[in-house]
Order: sequence, then C-alpha cells, then structure tokens
Amino acid sequence: MQEIDNTALLAILLFIFVPIFVSYKQALKLEKDILWSSLRGFVQLLLLGYFISHIFSFERWYVILGYVLIMVITASMSVSKRGIEFKRTFWIVFLGITVSVSSSICLWLVFRVIPFQAQYIIPVAGMFSGTAMVASGVVLESMKKEESKNEKEIKRNAIKIAMIPTIDTLKTMGLVQIPGTMTGMILAGAEPIAAVKYQIFIVFTLLVVASISSIIVGILNYRVFYQTNIFQQPYENNLSS
Repeated sequence: MQEIDNTALLAILLFIFVPIFVSYKQALKLEKDILWSSLRGFVQLLLLGYFISHIFSFERWYVILGYVLIMVITASMSVSKRGIEFKRTFWIVFLGITVSVSSSICLWLVFRVIPFQAQYIIPVAGMFSGTAMVASGVVLESMKKEESKNEKEIKRNAIKIAMIPTIDTLKTMGLVQIPGTMTGMILAGAEPIAAVKYQIFIVFTLLVVASISSIIVGILNYRVFYQTNIFQQPYENNLSS
C-alpha cells in the first residue's frame, strides 16, 4: 500500500469543516463537538501510532488487562455525560461495556481466534469497547427523549434504536460495503476466504457486544431515569404553581 503523506492528512483534516458548516447553517449546534472530537481523535491516533510498538510489547497479563481497563473506563466516562446523573450512569455504562467486552474477548480466546498477546487483545478490546460505547450512548440519548410513560416501551425502544446501526451493517455487508478488516487482510496478501472468516467472526461478535451493552444499560438506567423524574416532577410542579 502507498503511504499517505502529510498533505493528504491536512486535506482530510480541513475537510471536516464541511459538516461544521452544515451544522452551523442548519442550527444543529454540533460545531464545537465535531471540531473538538476530530482534533482529539487526530491527536490520539497520532500518539497511538508513535507508541503502538511499545504498547504491543506488553507481555505481563495484568499490564494487558490494565490497559484494556483504562480503555473501558475512558469509554464509560465519555458516554456517561449523556445520562441523567453522571455518577450512577457511569457505573451502569461501565458494567455494560465491561460485561460485553470481557465476554466477547473470552469467546475469541476460547476458540483460539487470537492468542492472549497485547498486539491482538488491545486492538480487539478497542474495537469492542467502541461498539459498546456507541450502543450505550444511543440508549441513554434515546431514553432522555422518550415521551412514553410505559417502562417496557421506553426500554424496548431505546435498545432497539441502539441495535439498528449494527443490524443494518450486517444487512448490507458484502453488497454495499466491504468491511475494513477484510479489506486490510486482502491488501496484506491474505486469502480472501480466510479474510471473510475473520470478518464474519468480527461482525457477529460486534452484534453481540451491542446487544449486551444496550440491554444492560437500558434496563439499569431506566431505574435512574424513572426515579429522577419522579423526584423532579413535584419540584417542577411547585415552581410552575
């Protein structure tokens, strides 16, 4: 593969001003989020690129798991800002991401898809954590906007919305899009059928990750959401009267 030069990186970085402009014109109020997230992701990926060889040299199991734990905590803190109450929401999201990520990694290890080495565990854990983080964030955001008073309906709608992107990805995979892992393996010289097998394992695992995390967050967060609204309603009514 041809190496991407710095000019191309600068061009794609400037390209983010297109969605920023659209957000400004449409009054979406996402300009700061888009700019900050893009710059933060850009810097974090550059740092990862420089330090990745050192990270992948980890050999002790507790160092590897410690790094994965930091990833999960960071993801949980980022998503928890979308909740009703940060502290309780953090622990709910942390539980959802931890259970979904750890169970999926254990599955991969049991079937020897990957060995317990930093260069395999850390990227896979990052991929799973990212999926769980997005699903949890969608659940939290959906529950805040849900107007229904029915407990089952609130949870069901939030979990359903969180899982739709992963399900839609599965529907179009191989027809509309060729997944990144499969593309990378083929470009690296792997046999296409071997790349397909890995990609199948990945996408189905991501579906499970999204399901577990969204279900845990949806069920547990409802209690925080419901209790908070119960205690806030009389206060708001008193103010209005």
